[in-house]
Amino acid sequence: MSETRTQPTRHNHDNGQALPFGRKMPEGQCPRCDELRSGAKPRTLHWVDRAKQQADDDARRSVEIRAHFASARHRSGGCGLVCTYGDW
Repeated sequence: MSETRTQPTRHNHDNGQALPFGRKMPEGQCPRCDELRSGAKPRTLHWVDRAKQQADDDARRSVEIRAHFASARHRSGGCGLVCTYGDW
């Protein structure tokens, strides 16, 4: 079985780039502008998505670590002599 991947629709103006400030070409002049007008999600850069995900992961980990150190188990010595919760 061969998987066929479709190429994303590109703008047909400004070297395939979007117009600045979210503007769109008049209806019917650019296939990608028409897709966006119809509700397609704008594309984002992979590294921007990854940075946002990393920040979310760090914030979640920080909350989990704070919750552990505030827990009764940790305060009562239930972790042992040396608590290594959150270490990796």
